Amino acid sequence: MAEQPIETETAKPAGKAPTVGDLKQMAHDYAVPMSEGTLNEIATDLTPEKAKAFEEYIKTAAQGLYPTLAPQIKAGIPTAYLLDPYRQVGKQMLGDDFEPNFQSDPKSRAALSGGRDPQTGRPVPMSLDEWQGHLRSHPGFGFSQTPQAQDMAASALQSMQQEMGSLGGPQ
Repeated sequence: MAEQPIETETAKPAGKAPTVGDLKQMAHDYAVPMSEGTLNEIATDLTPEKAKAFEEYIKTAAQGLYPTLAPQIKAGIPTAYLLDPYRQVGKQMLGDDFEPNFQSDPKSRAALSGGRDPQTGRPVPMSLDEWQGHLRSHPGFGFSQTPQAQDMAASALQSMQQEMGSLGGPQ
């Protein structure tokens, strides 16, 4: 019995030529910005071999854009997958409209290099706990204006008022 070709995230079924849509998906998966014109030009006379070479190029470019994620990208894990937990935590804390720009926004990009390796001191991605703290503390994210922050503040105020009352404060 002959083995069937294995389909990967970006591989096409045997016999189906890659398309510009496939190139766009690769660029998206690895969070590498590419212009429509460049992708259309690359798609001209696109063969499976050229598509594979493009995918290798995209992976190399992603490793340069996201150096702290380079080992995982080199291993074939798409950048979008590596960034998604940070995106989802941000949405949980700041609302569904939150969309971090890890390419060009320094406050979002901090998620990728704001941690420190305790052994080498080199930058590493923040843990998700560190990312939550960063989202809460950086004024540019506006956490203090979210319902979650308002609830936390009201709860803290209520606790302080109860504590003050139990200390025999003014009646």
